[in-house]
Amino acid sequence: MSRRPTGHAVLGGFLAAAAQLASAGLLLTSGWLIVRAAEHPPVLYLMVAIVGVRFFGIGRAALRYAERLVAHDLALRRATGLRVEAYGHLRRAGVVALAPPRTTADGSGLRSGDVVRRVVTDVELVQDGYLRLRLPWVSAVVSCSAVVVVVGVVEPRAGLVLALQSALTLGALRVLVPRTARRPDGDDGGTLAADLTELVHAAPDLVALGVPVAQRTAADTSVDALARADRRGSRLDGLGHAVVLVVAAAASGAAVLLAGAPSPALAAVVALSPLALLDVLTAVADAERLRPEVAAAKERVAALAARAAPLEEPTGPPVEPTGFDLELRDVGVGWPGGHPGARGLSLEVPAGSVVAVTGPSGSGKTTLALTLARLLPTREGDVTLGGVPLDRLRGSQVRDVVGLLGQDATVFDTTLRENLRLGRPDATDDAMTTALAEAGLDDLVSGSVDGLDLEVGERGCRLSGGERQRLALARLLLAGHRVLVLDEPTEHLDEATAERLLDDVVSLRGRHTVVLLTHAPAVLARADHVLTLGGVPHGSAVATRVSV
Repeated sequence: MSRRPTGHAVLGGFLAAAAQLASAGLLLTSGWLIVRAAEHPPVLYLMVAIVGVRFFGIGRAALRYAERLVAHDLALRRATGLRVEAYGHLRRAGVVALAPPRTTADGSGLRSGDVVRRVVTDVELVQDGYLRLRLPWVSAVVSCSAVVVVVGVVEPRAGLVLALQSALTLGALRVLVPRTARRPDGDDGGTLAADLTELVHAAPDLVALGVPVAQRTAADTSVDALARADRRGSRLDGLGHAVVLVVAAAASGAAVLLAGAPSPALAAVVALSPLALLDVLTAVADAERLRPEVAAAKERVAALAARAAPLEEPTGPPVEPTGFDLELRDVGVGWPGGHPGARGLSLEVPAGSVVAVTGPSGSGKTTLALTLARLLPTREGDVTLGGVPLDRLRGSQVRDVVGLLGQDATVFDTTLRENLRLGRPDATDDAMTTALAEAGLDDLVSGSVDGLDLEVGERGCRLSGGERQRLALARLLLAGHRVLVLDEPTEHLDEATAERLLDDVVSLRGRHTVVLLTHAPAVLARADHVLTLGGVPHGSAVATRVSV
């Protein structure tokens, strides 16, 4: 989305400056009128000033309303475009955008709360760059110039004093406030957002274990850091406003002393002219305190964009896989910029077979699953799908065939129907019912009067753990994926539930290629092939294959 000035931006700046000029005109005209009326002249001498007061009073309100309407419309449009771009960056980056710090060698990964803050709060801060940073400066420059010219016509020496006041105040605010407002201690708001997100997600487990204090202490530390930064910002606000007031008071006194106004009424205009610029100069002080925050927000949004497209898409003519068999040839996997993961993986997975991948925690099973779905690049070797290397297929092509079910399947607070539609938006009720039956959830639908309109609750809280996994599996089946990569599908399930889920998964043999990442011996016993990852330092692994 273009950031260059547009017609709406220019119009917003014009209206902001016009509203401020109307405010200054109201103050100066009112001052002249009050002093002149105290001399008891014929009322006709005051009519022009009376009309001027009405004109500037009504004009200030009307222009301010129009400025708010135009400027906020433009700002909201830009914010919408920025947010769409940010979501686009997340979509292109995939799991790399959410890579936790532990997956990267330098700890530069993002926590989920930080990602949310970049997409929401930082986009709003970038929007503020126009509303609360550029507009005040446009209004200040135009207003100060116009008032200096008007006062200079009345009394040149007073105009010179006013010009010096404007230049000194604007220069001091531009140099001093951003420099003192810059936070040396990092992104307090991002740390707090990430800490609170982790605390909320972990709250049920922490309460159940009776150890919420440590996690809460980390969040309290972030709150204290942000509170200190806010107090520092408040002091800077006071400093900026003090600079404006002191310079304005000095300018007002100097203008009165130096001016040789021909009448008391014009002397009042000269004395009030520095005060007429107080509002606009105070707005500049507030804008300059915001400047470092806007700059930091732009950097964080740009950093999110830099994480996009970790995988190079093929540039040649499109190639389609001829089947849904998988083959790994000396494959090495790992997170970009992180420690090496599993390596030396070689395995042929015939179409329609069931393969289990096992190994100790940290050996690279989940990383392998993300690589098979082309969400992460291979570090070495080749993975082929239907005889075609994955790096010759677009990510969307691979994910049309390969469906990934993670350990914690996402279930939304809506109906079964809407959760299933994530897999295929145009699916019919019959297709949904068939997918649920294949996943072993037909009893849930038939046993409820709501059927597919059954509400599952927040994060699927109205379903059991096994039912949530089955719902996620049904979503993959409905989407038409021929290769199913299931990461710990029986984790956290009791033995009976895990056995039933495993029966349903194994029954897909022949129609789907199934890759199971698991620790469970019962799963290994049901697989056609087993790939074992042996852990070595830093999470790398060497694979061995055992046929079953």
